[in-house]
Amino acid sequence: MSRCRFRLSTLAKTRRLVNHGISEAIDAMKKVTEEFFKLPLDEKMKYAQLPNTIEGYGQAFVLSEEQKLDWGDMLFLIPLPVPLRNLRFWPQNPNSFRDTFDEYSNKLYGVSKKLFELISINLGIEPETICKMIDFENCTQGIRMNYYPVYPPCPEARKVLGKTPHSDATGLTLLVQVNEVQGLQMKKNSKWVPIKPIPGSIIVNIGDVLEVINYQKHVV
Repeated sequence: MSRCRFRLSTLAKTRRLVNHGISEAIDAMKKVTEEFFKLPLDEKMKYAQLPNTIEGYGQAFVLSEEQKLDWGDMLFLIPLPVPLRNLRFWPQNPNSFRDTFDEYSNKLYGVSKKLFELISINLGIEPETICKMIDFENCTQGIRMNYYPVYPPCPEARKVLGKTPHSDATGLTLLVQVNEVQGLQMKKNSKWVPIKPIPGSIIVNIGDVLEVINYQKHVV
C-alpha cells in the first residue's frame, strides 16, 4: 500500500483545504447566514421544518422528549440536484440569500468533484473512477448551516449538547467555520481533539460512504 493510500485510510478522516479558490463565495455565504440567524424567531419560522422532515429551519433528529438536544439552531437545504430543490425552505430574508446560496452551492460542487478526482489518484485509480462509482452528477448535495448561541446559556445544560457526536454518512463533508470561536472537536485515538479555526480554510472530512469505497478497493 502506498503512503498516499495509507494516509487516506488513517487520516482521522480529516484534512484542511486552502488555496481552494472559492473564498469570495464563502465570505458572502457567511454574511447572509449570520444575518438570517439574527432575524426574529417568527421570521425564521417561515422556513421551519415540516413534521418528519429535516429540510428547513429547526433542529435535527428530534426523536423523543428524553433525548439530549443540540444546543443550537440549523438551516438545512438541498440545492442539488436542481429538481430536488424546495424553495419553500429557501429564505428570502436577507434579500441576497437565495442568489448567494446558489453560487455557494455551485462552488462547493466544483471543489467536491476535484477532491474526488484527487482521492482517486491517491488510491492509484483513474481520476474519474470514484465520481462514476457514486454517480456524482446526480448525487444529493445537502448544506447545513448551524448557529450555536453563546448567550443566554441553556438553563438546563445537562439536557443539551453543542452537537451530538456523530460520523458523516456522506461521501465528503466540507466544513467552513464562520469565525475564530473554537468549538469543533474530532475524535482521534479515542480522544477528542479541538480543531482550531484557520480563516479561509475548509475542513474536509471523509464520509462513511467514501470509507466503504476505500475499504472495498483494498479488499478487492
